[in-house]
Amino acid sequence: MSRDEQNQQRAAHILQAALQCFVERGFHQASMRDIAQAAGVSLGNLYNHFPGKQALILAAAELEQEALQPLLQQLQESEGQREQVQASLHAFDALCREPQWAVLSVEVLAECARNPDVARAFANNRARLQHALADALQALAQRERRRPALPAMLQAQVMLDAIESAALRAGLGQMAETHAGSVEVLAPALLAALMGARG
Repeated sequence: MSRDEQNQQRAAHILQAALQCFVERGFHQASMRDIAQAAGVSLGNLYNHFPGKQALILAAAELEQEALQPLLQQLQESEGQREQVQASLHAFDALCREPQWAVLSVEVLAECARNPDVARAFANNRARLQHALADALQALAQRERRRPALPAMLQAQVMLDAIESAALRAGLGQMAETHAGSVEVLAPALLAALMGARG
């Protein structure tokens, strides 16, 4: 393994340790010393890879971008096929429901409110996903020869917001899966309504 590969591997390990610290302690409560200890590296070594916590959270935005890449590709290759678009939405829902996602999402949202650079990085990820979904929904409407009730970008925004919101509430324990009166966002009937009924 080359020196560059070793450095990349160590940086990835440090980032994972940092994310775990953010989940356990919160972004502002987790110190660089805590992160170095969790990663099993010296404080100096940590600073060699990441000059501060902002660099770590910006690296987390890059990590999110990598995690979204297969989903973006799936949407781009859906060619207006309803089942493919639905599969992409289910994949996004599964990603949002990963155990650490809800807590990290809260930390990221709070930091986005305070830090324009962080807000921009995560907003770019969301914009790419929204555009890809909007394009897929537009292709779906054309394939099925129907006129959507909402513009594709707004339709995509509503769907992504609904998935993220439901996953966030579930992850924070505010909505049990069997909660009376709750509606599963990706239930077939609701999904059909959000995507537009077949013509």
